[in-house]
Amino acid sequence: MKRWLRASMVTAVSGAVLLAGCSGKSADAPKTEGGGQPKNFNAENYPIVNEKITLTMMGAKAAIHGPWNEMALFKEMEKMTNIRFEFNTPPAANYQEAKNLAFASRQLPDVFFNAGLTPDDEVTYGSQGYLIPLEGLIDKYAPNFKKRMEANPDIKRSITAMDGHIYSLPLIIDQPRAFVPNRFWINGDWMEALGITKVPATTDELYELLKQFKNGDPNKNGKADEIPMSNVKLNNLDGVLLPAFGLLGREVEVKDGKVRFNPVQPQYKEYLAYLNKLFSEKLLDNEMFVQTSQQMNAKGNSNMIGVFAGSAPDLVLKVAKPEDNLKHPMLGPLTSPVSGEKLALRASNIRRGTFAITNQNKHPEATIRWVDYLYSDEGSRLGFLGNSYKWIDDAKTKWTFVSPEGMNAEEYRGKLTPDVGGQLPLIKEREFDSKRDNGKAPDYNKMVLEKLDPYAKRDFPDVYFTSEEQKRLNVVKTDIKTYVDQMEAKFVVGQEPFAKWDDYVNTIKKMGLDEMLKIYQDAYDRWSKTK
Repeated sequence: MKRWLRASMVTAVSGAVLLAGCSGKSADAPKTEGGGQPKNFNAENYPIVNEKITLTMMGAKAAIHGPWNEMALFKEMEKMTNIRFEFNTPPAANYQEAKNLAFASRQLPDVFFNAGLTPDDEVTYGSQGYLIPLEGLIDKYAPNFKKRMEANPDIKRSITAMDGHIYSLPLIIDQPRAFVPNRFWINGDWMEALGITKVPATTDELYELLKQFKNGDPNKNGKADEIPMSNVKLNNLDGVLLPAFGLLGREVEVKDGKVRFNPVQPQYKEYLAYLNKLFSEKLLDNEMFVQTSQQMNAKGNSNMIGVFAGSAPDLVLKVAKPEDNLKHPMLGPLTSPVSGEKLALRASNIRRGTFAITNQNKHPEATIRWVDYLYSDEGSRLGFLGNSYKWIDDAKTKWTFVSPEGMNAEEYRGKLTPDVGGQLPLIKEREFDSKRDNGKAPDYNKMVLEKLDPYAKRDFPDVYFTSEEQKRLNVVKTDIKTYVDQMEAKFVVGQEPFAKWDDYVNTIKKMGLDEMLKIYQDAYDRWSKTK
């Protein structure tokens, strides 16, 4: 059995990663089966293997998850396939470090699931042999996923690296329109308590609302304990608030065919200045850079938060009944004094890096068949809902999620599948989801389509870089991103004055901004030619 990693070992990451990055190919060649079909394996039907096998799996465990070994998804899959897993699930907050250490120390699982693999990971560790190519296995043993690729050529285009290999499988959002995961919510109980009826449409109006929340005792406890707006670092704010300043995302964006780096744009300065204003007036949670999502949610459950980003109100606020989510309005796209255009950040319908097989896996054929089931209609629903749903009518026009009475539906779903708070290799069928009938609960998809979809745009397409480009990005982009993250926080909390903005921009330029932009521009130009 493999020695498992601990998140506390992350201090060894930096040096080990440097050694791995300099080594070129891995000393361990990918383990593949030769001489035809392996024994104890069925290429069709179930079980996948006649005699049970055990594989190891590593993935990010969200705070809302129950133990993975108790989840319905894996239990049902084991019954059907005869494949069981031993799990290594570092907390999501520590997962990236633990994943990097797994690669650097060569203590790899057989499978990454809810993997959070970046294109950098795929190119780097694929070229070194740690992640095995999947296209041959897909062609032979993954008919469901192969069918999805044939129906939508964008899938193959989006997951094929520059060397022609597929190193990971994606989550696919099966809908023709925009996918906008980031949303802004307002505590409707607070609005009602203060007699506020208008939902902000501009950053100035949002500011005035936050001041009312701070000064009006909307939670009616006689204490000045209200937190008008909360967040964890700048996560999600870039998706819901930054577009108000005319920018899509905290990294690169294509504008009129040219790639630009948003954190050096004048509008970005205005965005950070706005956050600094909120922070200095205690309208923005002054613990945002040190708190966890669990700590923020605990504040929300204690009726201390007024505005927040998230996929639904009841993930932060305490909501008695599903229909009570409707009390809490979702903001549409805001405008600001520097941008009158309504914008929303559209995410890709193809979310890469959710699943991969490593060179330690002695059963790649069985493994690809196992994950391929999740790309069938039935398998995707198992991965999405843990099979805890039922059709309301014989014609199967409406279904409802079944959860214990009095228990938050998402919390219960988090006991059944890592899909909650994660990204799994499956299909999110919007046609199926449109048939959901959970009584008076909100239809979030409809809200998004009405309020955000008309203004949604992508910042940058799904591209891959050449091995040489990726090596340079690993150096240049990593340094720039680390510096930007540090300076953003300092600007927001007031540790750095905005008089030093030009120094900040010049420092980024000296760190290799032009070289980084050229790499992105070349990749974008290649991608444009394949459209």
